[in-house]
Amino acid sequence: MIILAIAGVIWLALVLTRKRTLMLAGSAILAGAWLWSAPATPALSKAAVIQSKTPKGSCASLTTGMSASEVKTKLGDPDETGSDEETRGPGATMMIYNGTRCAVHLLDDKIEFIE
Repeated sequence: MIILAIAGVIWLALVLTRKRTLMLAGSAILAGAWLWSAPATPALSKAAVIQSKTPKGSCASLTTGMSASEVKTKLGDPDETGSDEETRGPGATMMIYNGTRCAVHLLDDKIEFIE
């Protein structure tokens, strides 16, 4: 980045001379510095690297009262499973599906609500 800034200052100084060959040389220096400072491969964001399990269905296919095994049959194994007992009481769990951005909240292995 510093090299690009230095090349920009050199370009500005050469452009102010109003001589065509110096302007072209300054532009070539600036273009070379810009190409050199650009990364060879595009940076991947962390989200692009995370691999989610391919969903078999969607949360729209679920209904309240279905069992946990029926959810797994329709959507596959969840990406994350967590306990919800602290906020919703004993026997409360949630299954999170990152690929479909869906969270299934279970109470005693039955769907209580879907987010």
